[in-house]
Amino acid sequence: MKLQLSDLHLDQLWAKTRRGVLYGLYLLGFLLLQNVVFSHIAPLGVRAMFMPALVVAVALFEGGYRGGLFGLAAGIVCDLYLGGQTILFTVMFPIVGFAVGLLTDFYLNRRLFTYVAMSVLALFLAAFAQIFGLLVYRGQNAWALWSTAVLQTLWSVPFIFPAYYVCKIFPWKAAGTDVPSPY
Repeated sequence: MKLQLSDLHLDQLWAKTRRGVLYGLYLLGFLLLQNVVFSHIAPLGVRAMFMPALVVAVALFEGGYRGGLFGLAAGIVCDLYLGGQTILFTVMFPIVGFAVGLLTDFYLNRRLFTYVAMSVLALFLAAFAQIFGLLVYRGQNAWALWSTAVLQTLWSVPFIFPAYYVCKIFPWKAAGTDVPSPY
């Protein structure tokens, strides 16, 4: 069997590569914005963390498979950048991305209200995951931990809107040259 250049589907390979590079830039841009700019703004001692909202945005528009892959990349980058010894976000973000993408593929619409509801849930889940060990295993003050989790979620909510609109107007969405979904 002879392999021909037309068998490689270079147009689909180029579109997938372009999509991956753009999502990588999207991830790194928002990560730098979160950790360089907004890490210095801490009202009431909490810092914004809007990376779970990015995972929700990608999963909302791309589906479960790509949402899970983006969640894996976002989780690895977050765990590496935040310098913790855990793999908390590496495990949590792909699950969130896959679950939101799967729900969007079959049950939910891709509107702003759905995105806000799923993002707030993901932000609170991330805050809860951060306090879980301190709450259960170390016996820290529950009121202080819960109030910190709620404040972190509330402080992160305003930053989820740019993530939605940036993801919504990506170049392949506007041009109508979407790569076929594997579903």
